[in-house]
Formats: sequence, structure tokens, C-alpha cells
Amino acid sequence: MAEKSLKKNAALNVIKTLMGILFPLITFPYASRILLPDGIGKVNFANSVVAYFAIFSSLGISSYGIREAAKVRCDRGLLSKLVQELFLINLFSTIVAYCFFFIALIFLPFLSSYRILLLVSGASMLLTTIGMDWLYSALEEFRYITIRTIIFQLISLCLLFIFVKTEDDYVKYAAISIISTGGANVLNLIHSRKFVSFNFKIKMEFAKHIKPILILFATSLAASIFTTLDTSMLGVMTNAVEVGYYTAGVKIVRMIRDLFPAVFGVLFARVSFYISSNENDKLEQLAEKTFSFIFCFALPAVCGMIILMKPLIILLAGDNFFKAITVGRILSPLVFISACSGFLGGQILISHRKDKTYLLSMVVAAMTNIVLNYIFIPQWGATGAALGTVFAELAILVVDVISLRMFLRKLQWFRIGLQFLFATFVMGICVYFIQKLFVYNIILQLSVSVFVGIFVYFFMLIVLKNTFIHCILNDIMSRVFKRIRNR
Repeated sequence: MAEKSLKKNAALNVIKTLMGILFPLITFPYASRILLPDGIGKVNFANSVVAYFAIFSSLGISSYGIREAAKVRCDRGLLSKLVQELFLINLFSTIVAYCFFFIALIFLPFLSSYRILLLVSGASMLLTTIGMDWLYSALEEFRYITIRTIIFQLISLCLLFIFVKTEDDYVKYAAISIISTGGANVLNLIHSRKFVSFNFKIKMEFAKHIKPILILFATSLAASIFTTLDTSMLGVMTNAVEVGYYTAGVKIVRMIRDLFPAVFGVLFARVSFYISSNENDKLEQLAEKTFSFIFCFALPAVCGMIILMKPLIILLAGDNFFKAITVGRILSPLVFISACSGFLGGQILISHRKDKTYLLSMVVAAMTNIVLNYIFIPQWGATGAALGTVFAELAILVVDVISLRMFLRKLQWFRIGLQFLFATFVMGICVYFIQKLFVYNIILQLSVSVFVGIFVYFFMLIVLKNTFIHCILNDIMSRVFKRIRNR
């Protein structure tokens, strides 16, 4: 199998992530104005309930499948055998998950009014299983993944405008959302024949996969519970309207937050290589550059969202989601916190094979979220859920920092952060006063504020002679002059 370009794969992965961010920017403003907080809340509550069963449906097969399939991807026979074994294990776990899912629908009273919606949302479990996305990631088929994702997002966008017309169309909205995220998985099963041969008469070896799958399942279980707990507990303890407010706030924050994993995913192989070859100096240099990247882009993003959350919510969700402004402002620090914990935990800890420590951080976060949600949600609703989420994310970062304290002591991360923090402070003051001049025009308020904020922020970094920014500028200038000379 020919080795694929790492740069092209990284670019495709970023494009796919950006499309995942831009797509909700188009669909959510339309859907939120049609379905209102109640309809949006119902759909997201149903998705959060299904997510719990999806954890058991998927097990830890995604991470395990990528790792193991990558080892044998050059041998079609071994790859085919592995894919069939994992597919059958996944299919069995999906059937078991559906059994518990149907039992819950029948015997849990608080789900009775959501049954049709839950049945529609529940289709995502089967689509995920037959899609075998882990196979395409292991084969580095990012071009195929990106193209098919964009095509189905465009199809679902058309369906949204055609079928979602009134606030009673929330079930249709749920179905269309599944098409956008899982519809292409039907094609995956067909397309997989290009890489593997299905022959279920061969001798299967399931036992050797069970233990590593269950270890990875424990980590994904803790992580998934943590990420879906806030919405489901909010729906159970309050109502769909509060879930709608929370959804609007968290969606805006996640659009920005999800850009960082796309960048970190490219770093994972390089970090692992430096650790395995004991090139500690290069690892520390890479870590300092990564922290510079996080500080450079996450800090101003947090500041900007806190100041501009009101016009962002009104523009993207409408006046009916006014309460979501406070939720969004509380959640804004997650952009910085998650970026730091994502790099330290998802990259450094795992590369050092500290899987148990990474699992511990997720367990601590899940427990923190449960306790704080029980305290905060009854009093403050969506705002309380946001507070619980922020403290839970902080718990992950604290565990990561304590575990990697010896490594962090070698880095100049504090000195790196000071210049970015000062530039962000100056930018924040300017944006605060600028946005007050255009309160009667949201588009103008956002566009002028963002432009002024970016200009002031980078101007301050240049004045402060920030090393990271000067390196970027020098690299850009050298490329420009090189092209001019080549002409």
C-alpha cells in the first residue's frame, strides 16, 4: 500500500473539521428559529439519551480498530480477517445495546413522550456500526471521508429547507441530522469491498480482541458519559426549553473548540516518534510551539466570545434564546481549557502509554460533572449545567498537569503565556468599547469588532516582539520572496 502524504491528509482533516463547523452555522440558525427552544431541546435530549446506548454499541472498537488495522493494512488477507472479526463483535454489541434501548423506552416513564423521536435518533447506532469509519482512518482514506461527508451535508441541507417548516417538525429535523452525520455510512459498507474481502466461513478469533477492546471501552465510556451528561441530566431534571438554551450556548463554543483537535491529530504521530526515539529536546520544542499556538489562538477566542456572545446568540439562534447568552459566556473558557487538556492528555499522556492516567482524568471529570449537576441544575437550570461542565473540564486539566508536572517544568509555558495574555487584555478592552457603537446592527457589530480585535491583538504581539508571531511572519515572507525569485 502506497504511503499517503501526511500534509495532504492533514489538510483534508482540517477541511472536514471546518465543514463540520460551517454546516451548523447554516443549519442551526434556521432550525432554531423554526423549532424554537422547545423543539431544539427535545431533539438534543433524545440524542443525549441515545448517546449512552451508543457507548455500549461501539465499545472501544473505533480506537482499537484504527490501531490494529493500520498494522496489517498492507496484507489484504489479514486485514479482511481482522475487519470481519471486529465487525461481528461490533454488530453483536449493537444488538445488545438495542435490546436495552427498547427496554428503556418501554419501562422508563420520563421517556414515553419522546419514543418516536428516540426511535429515529436510535438509528445512528446501526449506521455507525455498518459504517466502519475506523477502517478508513486506518487506511488513511481521508480524501474519500472528506468528499462523502461534504456530499451528505449538502443533501441534508436541502432536506432541511424542504421538510422543516413548522415547530412540530422536530422529528424530521432529527432524521435529517442523522442523514448528515451517518447517511454516508451505508456507502462505507459497500465501498469497503475495495479494501477487504468478506468471507465469514473462515475461522474467527474473537477472544484475543476482547481484553484490549474493553480497556479502551472503559476510557471511551468515561469520556462519553462526561460529554453527554450535562444535556441528559438537564432534560431529566428540568425541561426541553432549558436544554434548548444550553444547546445554543454550547454549540457556538464547540464550533471554535473543535478546531484544535484537528491540529493536534496531525501532531500525534510526531510526538509518539520523539518519545520512542528518546529525542526529548525535539519533543520539548514541539510542546512549546504547541502551547504558543494554544495561547495565541485560544485566549483571544475566549475573550472575544465572552464579549460578543449576545450578538452571536441573537444572530445564530434568534431572540427566543436570550437566556443562552449567559450559558455561552460561562462555557467560553472551555476553548482554552479543552485545548490544553487535549494536547496534554490526548497527545502527551497517550504517547507516553499512560492510558490509565488518561482514564483517571475522564473518570474524575465524569464524577465532578455528576455531583455539580445535581447541585447546580435544580437551582440555575442551563446555567448550572454550564458551570458543572467547566469545572469538570478543569478537573481533566488538573489531573493532566499533575501527571505531567516534571515534563511541564522543562517548558517555558508561563513566560510564553504572559505576552499572549497581555495582548488579549488590550484587545478585549478595544472590542468591548467598539461593539457598543453598533448595538443596533448585529452584522456590523460582529464584523467590525472581530476586525478591530484581530488587528489590535496581532499589532500588540508584534510590538511585544513575540517569538511565535515573528516566526510565522518570517516564514510567510520567506515563502513569498521564494515565489517571486522563482518567477
